[in-house]
Amino acid sequence: MPVDETTLKKKVKKLRAYLNPLFKNKFLKYSHELYQTLLPETVRQLIKNAKILHIIPTGPLYGLPFGSLVISNPKQPIRYLIEDYPISYLSSASLLKIIRDEERKTQPPKPFLAFADPEYPPCNNTTDTKPETIAELRTKSYLKSIKGNCFTRLAATADEVREIADLFNADHSKSLYLGSKASRKTVFDLNEAGKLDDYRYIMFSVHGIIPNKINQIEQPALVLSNPTKDGYLTMADAFALKLNADFVNLSACNTGCTKKDCSENVRGQGIMGLTRAFMYAGTSRVAVTLWSVDLHSSKDLNIGLFTNLKANQKMAHALRNIKLKMIKGQASKKEYSHPYHWAGFVVYGDGQ
Repeated sequence: MPVDETTLKKKVKKLRAYLNPLFKNKFLKYSHELYQTLLPETVRQLIKNAKILHIIPTGPLYGLPFGSLVISNPKQPIRYLIEDYPISYLSSASLLKIIRDEERKTQPPKPFLAFADPEYPPCNNTTDTKPETIAELRTKSYLKSIKGNCFTRLAATADEVREIADLFNADHSKSLYLGSKASRKTVFDLNEAGKLDDYRYIMFSVHGIIPNKINQIEQPALVLSNPTKDGYLTMADAFALKLNADFVNLSACNTGCTKKDCSENVRGQGIMGLTRAFMYAGTSRVAVTLWSVDLHSSKDLNIGLFTNLKANQKMAHALRNIKLKMIKGQASKKEYSHPYHWAGFVVYGDGQ
């Protein structure tokens, strides 16, 4: 029986509202209900022998972490959909063929490029100077709409990208842009010099913004260093880049989500806006986060993901395998087994 969008939106919102480990039983309840709604028995039979699930979300389903759907009955040991299938997302059924037809023939010479631990205005800044530029005006308006009224520093991301760079023996001086160097200007300087397409893997460990009615932001964007001066790296900016990457990892804290509900924010202009832009720029795979991620568990996940990619695992399989490790309590902390820590990381594009 078809489910109307309003009902589906309410179900997804409930699921996301109970992502907190404190509400584990309620999360499991709503997750299993959604599984039965979205994948009834007839669908389960069709995908029974699938090697990978390509999901084309619509409406509120953009905010749903499909991998966290509980497929086991309440009295059975917990089992999630990701434990049965690698999962990749697409914006349309035709996109996969387009991506594969246009995939590059030569591998970029350098393995890894990262922008992390950006330099943000201090959170205790109490100055009330009048904004003078559009970037300052937008930032002031946005900060009023989020908890804390500031972009918190992401210091842990510097160590995270260093460890990933070391996996590939990458030269830190040419691969890592940290602090004030993690800026929009740096991205465009590299682009104009024709150097962005030298990298196989590109990672942004920064804050992210999803537009909505409250924050007055018009485009989804990444918040790099000194946003009040340099502005954000917007969806339009990403369209202008020239890449030649296997994979772009937008490991951004999705601070633009109101509470835990991204279902409205991501429609059209949100997550898909950024993924489309980076795919257009020249990559066949983009990873995004569906909520504000925990810095410490995301470090485990990202390092595990790139370790698996280095071992030549396919993208959806590489992401699934690190998630399975976390689910089984084999990450650095056992509490990372809860979906809050791993389900929000999803990959769009070619999962193979």
